[in-house]
Amino acid sequence: MGTDGDDLGTSILFDVFALGQRVRVLLQEAMRDAGLRADDYAVYSVVFEAEHVTLTELARQAHLPVTTAADYVRVMLARGHLTRLPNPADQRSQLLLLTADGRRAHRRAALRFEKAYRAFVAELGDVDEQAARRMLRALTAAAERATGRPTARARNAAVRKESAPRG
Repeated sequence: MGTDGDDLGTSILFDVFALGQRVRVLLQEAMRDAGLRADDYAVYSVVFEAEHVTLTELARQAHLPVTTAADYVRVMLARGHLTRLPNPADQRSQLLLLTADGRRAHRRAALRFEKAYRAFVAELGDVDEQAARRMLRALTAAAERATGRPTARARNAAVRKESAPRG
């Protein structure tokens, strides 16, 4: 797979896999001394952006199986970076929140991540960032449909349809 646009007969799945490997290396190098690995940072970011989130929502937003999300939560709790509170909307679940130490760890890692992000975007050159994002969303949706898992957009549309007044 060449970087000059040559089609070497690889599948789009291979190309996406190779991109993932390159991005993984970029982030590993950029975040080497950040205190969090890139995958940890992604999970912390979901909690940070949401301010509080259930385990199920964390898993959905991070595109992780619930069991894998639970593993991250256990590590974050052990580090003292996460706390759990009762969910007033659903007594069966808990809300997950970053602690002050968790927010500090996220902030330190964010500085390294942002540096890598800026370098990556600068290397896009003439590629429109928003067009690239649209293509990535389309590829993600295709992968989700291929696995039989509906996309968040499809799930939300189904929920809206089910809750719409019938007349």
